[in-house]
Amino acid sequence: MKQLVVYFLIGALAPVLGPVLSAQALPPDLLCDGSYHHRTFRHVVVPDGARCVITSSRITGNVRTTGAPRVVSITDTHVGLNIHLRNVVERVTIGAAGCRVDPVAGRNLMVRNSRNVAICEMSIANNLVVRDNRGTLMVRDNKACNNLRVVRNHLRSMRVVRNSYAGNFSVARNSWVDRRIVEDNVELHQNLAACRRRAG
Repeated sequence: MKQLVVYFLIGALAPVLGPVLSAQALPPDLLCDGSYHHRTFRHVVVPDGARCVITSSRITGNVRTTGAPRVVSITDTHVGLNIHLRNVVERVTIGAAGCRVDPVAGRNLMVRNSRNVAICEMSIANNLVVRDNRGTLMVRDNKACNNLRVVRNHLRSMRVVRNSYAGNFSVARNSWVDRRIVEDNVELHQNLAACRRRAG
């Protein structure tokens, strides 16, 4: 009889405790204005005027900007879904501190309308798109499992070197003042599904 009562109580509490336990299992969302190290977040939003620095962390969802943040730096951090940045006023840095490890973007990595962009040693499961940016631009040692596009940027200098891609490669309609280096970019001869498995 006691055993039956215990089973009955567990069964009665399961609908109440289930959502609570599920909610506790989800990492928190972050409105990023500051420095965060060795943390786990679900979605990250970088608001207007913010300086957002995330290192050695994990983001299970998306990273995006609203308004015009000042600095966005995401290094040594795996991102489960998309990175969509635009209108960053001072600096964008995405990839590996010192370019020694291989962070992941689980879907797309897109940077638009920003200044002084550096993207280094990322594995991107879908597209890498860098568009309409200003200042300096470096895109190097990345792997995109679909398209790699660097278009319509108006720059002081640009480097697009040693990247690999499985779809289309386009460096077009850019302007620069000092130098333009586009070299050693190679097509991956594997299908998208195989590339994405390795990128993850």
